[in-house]
Amino acid sequence: MRAGDSAREAVRLLEPLIGVRGQYGERTLELVEVLAEGPHVAVLDASSGPRIQTNQYGDPLTRQPRILTLPVFSEIEADAHPVLRALLPDAILAELRRLIEAPGYPPPEQGMV
Repeated sequence: MRAGDSAREAVRLLEPLIGVRGQYGERTLELVEVLAEGPHVAVLDASSGPRIQTNQYGDPLTRQPRILTLPVFSEIEADAHPVLRALLPDAILAELRRLIEAPGYPPPEQGMV
């Protein structure tokens, strides 16, 4: 598998799971978006209240829920990100781990630290 193929395959696996909720520690998280760059996921922290979002001048603008952007693949170990390991079904985790074991891992946008 080529380097870019693992990122595309990860996006294909994760897109149908948008909306899945789960617990990570004390937090309730929901997968809200899968981003091809990286690849990354956007996760809504449903357990925290809305936070004040400021404009480019630092003035308070609106209250928005907290959204976290996380890499699909862990940056410190050859596995899925720990938050995704808590949220995703075992079958999807097994597929992501298969991508990690394939030649061409990690994706070119994300090197192992």
